[in-house]
Amino acid sequence: MYSGKLITFEGLDGCGKSTQLEKTKDWLNNQGYTVLKTREPGGTVIGQQIRSILLNLEHEELQAESELLLYLADRIQHLQESILPAKSAGKIVLCDRFHDSTVAYQGYGRGLNLSSIESIVSHCIKPYAPDLTILLTISPETIASRLDRRQKQAEKDRLDLESHSFFARVAQGFQELAAAEPERFVCLNGEQEIEVIQNEIIDALQQRLQIC
Repeated sequence: MYSGKLITFEGLDGCGKSTQLEKTKDWLNNQGYTVLKTREPGGTVIGQQIRSILLNLEHEELQAESELLLYLADRIQHLQESILPAKSAGKIVLCDRFHDSTVAYQGYGRGLNLSSIESIVSHCIKPYAPDLTILLTISPETIASRLDRRQKQAEKDRLDLESHSFFARVAQGFQELAAAEPERFVCLNGEQEIEVIQNEIIDALQQRLQIC
């Protein structure tokens, strides 16, 4: 038997985290672990409805503070309904984005003062911090090319339309978060070959969490 774990994958849109999460799930399954693959926003039925509001291209009028609270509502629902029960059952939870994204995107990117939500975060989110966070970093030029590819494939969402300076602030936010908690974060170059990145993630799981 083993205790459940929460492993989160973070980074700018287009960094490849979703691809790496899927590969990590396959590797863990092959090692005999039971895995819950999930995401934020949208890891629950309620969360899927919140996600549709947050990412809808037509919702240009959505206020930054409203956006922030919607992400928090999704996270609290997700934790209580899905993540915590899975961990209690001994599963390894792989989550595409978690609270670090809110700090990076809404705090650094949008410039919101997150102290107004500190009470909610302290009571409802911080006690359930990830056991490990994989942060994939990519250059602004790579971001632009990957988001342009999404546009051609009609896959862009509301956040993909943000400016270069917005994503630069978000990237800085992720770097500062990682520097503040080096025991939790594993920072990897997201511009390497997919298999190279996956091998580095497996090494991190084995070394940091003794998963083998």
